[in-house]
Amino acid sequence: MRNTRNKNNGIAGFLRALGVAVIALAATPGAVLADEMAAVFDQLLSSPDDPALNLRYAELALAKGETRKALAAYERILARDPQNREARRAYRKAKIALQPRVTAFTLTTGMTFESNPRQVRGSDGEHDSDVSLDASLLMYDERSLAGRRWRTLGRAGGHLFFDLDDLSDVYLSIASGPVFDISKKTQLHIAPGAATAWLDGDSLYNDALVRIALERRNKGNGQSVTTTVKFRDTGSGFDGDDGLIVQVDGRFLFTSRFKQGDALYFLPRFQYSEPGGNGPGRVFQSALFPGDFVEYGGRVVYYAPVADKRVFLGAGFGIFQRDYDQNVASGTKDRSDLQLAPTAHMVVPNIRGSKFDLRMDYRYETNDSNDPIEDFDNHVFSASTVRKF
Repeated sequence: MRNTRNKNNGIAGFLRALGVAVIALAATPGAVLADEMAAVFDQLLSSPDDPALNLRYAELALAKGETRKALAAYERILARDPQNREARRAYRKAKIALQPRVTAFTLTTGMTFESNPRQVRGSDGEHDSDVSLDASLLMYDERSLAGRRWRTLGRAGGHLFFDLDDLSDVYLSIASGPVFDISKKTQLHIAPGAATAWLDGDSLYNDALVRIALERRNKGNGQSVTTTVKFRDTGSGFDGDDGLIVQVDGRFLFTSRFKQGDALYFLPRFQYSEPGGNGPGRVFQSALFPGDFVEYGGRVVYYAPVADKRVFLGAGFGIFQRDYDQNVASGTKDRSDLQLAPTAHMVVPNIRGSKFDLRMDYRYETNDSNDPIEDFDNHVFSASTVRKF
């Protein structure tokens, strides 16, 4: 009996000793880091500008997950030696690691009336008006990934026409890629992606694309130039060509120019497009989407606050020249179109204290072509709610 009790006590003692050893081993790395970090900090008190000590302190701080302390060490090095490459590189990575993840969605839903959605001549029998239900969802996601900021942009939406159902469409697109800091105020976003669309339930096109955006913030105003290069594979049911599309969009915002709280947008655009397509059995006077053209132009839109900034009223004007490298009608060479589009807008932010904005927009489109059958006029009225979350 005594031997059995002694044996049990020996096993229990061994297990206790093993547990203490495991706990000690688990705690040792953290304790060693803390001790070394404290020792390096003590040396820094007498030599705060020593780059080697600061780099070692930052390394230890990162190992412990204390990124802000590492950032402070890199700042001490750069204050004395701004050209220190190792410190500059590590400083950027540490700063990126501290930036929070941002995910935002914008949901827009509403209705649109068009007097001429097919964009045909007014004397044509197919000059029908219609109303559509519209919805779009935009996604913006940016986070730190492998020591760099990574941004993903997504878009989904569509239009459901009440009568002209062959115009109803659905579209999806996504692009994702790294963000590079060019300067303190300038960033470059390079994002490959894809897009697809359906028209009246049939596959309209599939795009492989790359999006290159140069962005700059100047006194809170966002300025950007975005180049999107796509290769479009036109749906087999639309009797069209595949080809390259290059689009350059500028977005320049100026605030408080004429009145406190106002906003002036300048939106230039350039587009080169090869692919085109026609839908068999569909009632379209011209191509569903024409190809072989170069387009250039832009829009200017101005918003001013009224009623103590509870309402914003806006007006704008767009002008676009489109030159084709094709003969569209007999006797017409090198088709050339000029489209003008004056606009009017009203925005009511946070309607009735909610998180929804109300938008009312009007656009008049008139297309003047050297091919008379391509002339058209169109009135577009829309009402929508916008929710950001």
